[in-house]
Amino acid sequence: SASLMATRASQHALSRAGTELYLDDLGNAVPNEKLSAEKLSAEDAWISKCDLDAFAADIKALGKTLAAQQGDADVRHLNKIVCWQRACTALGVATMAMPLGPLPFNPIAVWFLSLGVLTRWTIVAHHVCHGGFDKCDTGGRYHRFTFGVGSVYRRCVDWLDWMLVEAWNVEHNQLHHYSLGEDSDPDLVERNLDNLRQMPALLAPVKYLVIAFLTVTWKWFYYAPNTFKVLSLNRMRREADPRLDKLSTQLQEDPCVVGDWHFLLGPSSLFFSNVEFFVRVLGPFFTTRFLLLPAAAAAAAAA
Repeated sequence: SASLMATRASQHALSRAGTELYLDDLGNAVPNEKLSAEKLSAEDAWISKCDLDAFAADIKALGKTLAAQQGDADVRHLNKIVCWQRACTALGVATMAMPLGPLPFNPIAVWFLSLGVLTRWTIVAHHVCHGGFDKCDTGGRYHRFTFGVGSVYRRCVDWLDWMLVEAWNVEHNQLHHYSLGEDSDPDLVERNLDNLRQMPALLAPVKYLVIAFLTVTWKWFYYAPNTFKVLSLNRMRREADPRLDKLSTQLQEDPCVVGDWHFLLGPSSLFFSNVEFFVRVLGPFFTTRFLLLPAAAAAAAAA
């Protein structure tokens, strides 16, 4: 529909928003001399004696120096990492239908497929989406404003994972890095797991079970819906959406996970529909990795 297309266009534009800190724009920052030890905890008192202007100037100068050094060597290094990542994925696909003793699955294939996904995210996509290769000659392939965004095709070709790339660009590059360790940081673990932390010691076994569950499910269970929620909230704020008045600050900052009450019931409709989330966000990765690839491997093994 026209409304859905407009929403996707808006979300694409949000992911293209500037994500780097420009030190020239920090003129309104609190002057260093106004920082007092009385307002700071003992372990943070050192910052009141730090020359923040000189520190900012040093960081800016270092950034310019490193940017000027970028060139073909960086592109060659990136292409080498991409080749290793693709090799891991290819080995995983090639071995997934090979039996390994009595096991019902091949752990070697699982390991290589997992390493391929992890490498594509943490080494390739993370650096590209931060703009690390914007000034390098990559033919436009590894540019933060085009990498994995705009269509399902670009997502599949550039970076296919549980998270929507546009959503991750907003959640990680903007909110997480600009509010690192603060309440507005969507990845603030101590806040997101506050209920778990407040459990009495008697329920320690329950804590361990929950952590064990999150260890193997967190990316699709928490990260995918929460990044998509953050993207939706960002769009609503930019468009001055009146529905924001219905959302408390706590509800906006609370983590959004698959299956929680505000995901399945009323309030989730203020962020996104379940159909949109499961089809658009989780659907492409699930269909490719858990349906198409295993089916292709089984067919090849039976041939």
